[in-house]
Amino acid sequence: MPHHVVFLDNEGIAPSVKVPQLPFDHTWASHRYTTPQDVVARLRDATVALTCSVPLRAADLCQLPKLRMISLALTGTDIVDLDYCREHDIVVTNVPGYAANTVAEHTIAMMFELLRKPSSYHRLLQKIHRREQPPRNIYFDFRIRDVGGKSLGIIGNGVIARRLAELARGLGMKVWFSDKGGEFSGPEFLPLPQLLARSDVLSLNVPLTDETRDMLGAKELGQMKRDAILINTARGGVVNEAALIDAVLNGTIGGAALDVLVNEPVDPDDPIFRLIDHDNFILNPHVAWSSEDAMQGLIDKALDNIVQFANGKTPEYSVQKVSA
Repeated sequence: MPHHVVFLDNEGIAPSVKVPQLPFDHTWASHRYTTPQDVVARLRDATVALTCSVPLRAADLCQLPKLRMISLALTGTDIVDLDYCREHDIVVTNVPGYAANTVAEHTIAMMFELLRKPSSYHRLLQKIHRREQPPRNIYFDFRIRDVGGKSLGIIGNGVIARRLAELARGLGMKVWFSDKGGEFSGPEFLPLPQLLARSDVLSLNVPLTDETRDMLGAKELGQMKRDAILINTARGGVVNEAALIDAVLNGTIGGAALDVLVNEPVDPDDPIFRLIDHDNFILNPHVAWSSEDAMQGLIDKALDNIVQFANGKTPEYSVQKVSA
């Protein structure tokens, strides 16, 4: 009996990315996006679900008795009810590490923007071109700081964090890591309060779990240097957004760059837009992962996980295996 594979949200992969053909007997359905209300109808006959961002919760999964595998075209697993899958022998796979370089590079790009202000000065010259401001000989409108010699604090120790550390050292930065509650040790690992106090740039690179949710609130932000910048390319819930907004507005920290938010996609009335016109703030729509190179590797591996499953093998990147 052939597998029926359903791609719930192909909009999660850029049009330039090539989706490989599956080399086994199957039927295939692909949808641009699947709303929560349509999940059950579209997966009713599916044996395999492929998703980039569509959540699969127990309330829907219990109505899908034919479903045997979920292939996540991402690293995080929080969009799937893993407990239900474990109890009902549904294999769940992800693609760890695909975004290591692209997210690390995006973090570096945000860091340069906040410290060296090239776009802020570009917008200034746009105003001069429109004659909204007179030209001058010398400009000190925005503070410019070197990256080399700064201290980068990284909360996390996964592949993205390690790639970011490698790039940062190449720029002459000093790199420190949080000690993950004492799980890791060594001269580069510090307790969180020390990391916060020492960092000129703080990068969040941890998954969203009960332990990491709101791990940075008003207290922790208050322990940072007043001119330090915070960059979050992990998950929105890791930092308390209300506390972060207050910290930026009140000058508790020097600025912030966010690629992720608690509520995605962002609503135009989200409180985070209180910061949108500040030159010490950057907001991106969760795109750090999405270089064309990374996306091609992502879809290749997500489909390879399906191929391994269809061939009766345990996929290399199973996060949820069927019971014995």
